[in-house]
Amino acid sequence: MSRLIYHVDRMLLAGAPVSRWVNILFISIGALGALGLIPGQWLTAVICALLLAGFFWLRRHWRSRDYVRFHATPLPQISPQALVPSDKVPIHATGYFTVEGKNERFTWLQGYFRTFATREHAVICLVQPKLSLLAQWPEKDVGMWYVFFFPRSVRNVRYGTVSYGRKTQPCVAVEHEIHIPKKGRFSRERTLNETVILASDTESDSLKILADLLHDTHAEEEEEEEKPPLPAPEPSPNGQVNVPIGATRRLD
Repeated sequence: MSRLIYHVDRMLLAGAPVSRWVNILFISIGALGALGLIPGQWLTAVICALLLAGFFWLRRHWRSRDYVRFHATPLPQISPQALVPSDKVPIHATGYFTVEGKNERFTWLQGYFRTFATREHAVICLVQPKLSLLAQWPEKDVGMWYVFFFPRSVRNVRYGTVSYGRKTQPCVAVEHEIHIPKKGRFSRERTLNETVILASDTESDSLKILADLLHDTHAEEEEEEEKPPLPAPEPSPNGQVNVPIGATRRLD
């Protein structure tokens, strides 16, 4: 059902989303029934109203979940292992994508995950033209789309499975912080938390991604442990305590 609803919401028919034509169909049949122009009269109108309400609820329900169902499981016990910058792990990605100042939410895009030498993580996917009966994918969305994030912007990493339509695959869900710059006179800068779900055909690929992300956390913990402790305050001859400058912080 989620896959069908996603395509009904995304694909266009005569320049309008297919979901809008479905709404028009239910409203038109219901109105004709209420006017007595087709059999059923008020019964037809009531059934169409219920179908319209159900269709609206289904679209809202799946849209709020990016049309997928994520089930979290405990993190596997694996050793952190950074990916080689040339490694590309095949995935199906779901979440918030950007390209050249544009942004859009997509579901189950085919692409790959990689990590550059700078430890910047990249999700690189391709939206291909699609045609189903008379409906087609919006031309403005066709092309490459990206998700980029550094370790410092990652807020949470979860492991589990994700279902899209009849497909269920192991996945890694990465919650990360994104910065949206000001656009236009009446907009403002925003910082949001978004979750990108990275599904893989095999569990080994999912574990590669997870191990790479855990490497960042492991490296930060080692860095904290290696920091030298601050020197203890030394008493001065007048009885006061001289506090090292590195141990102070501004309160303003």
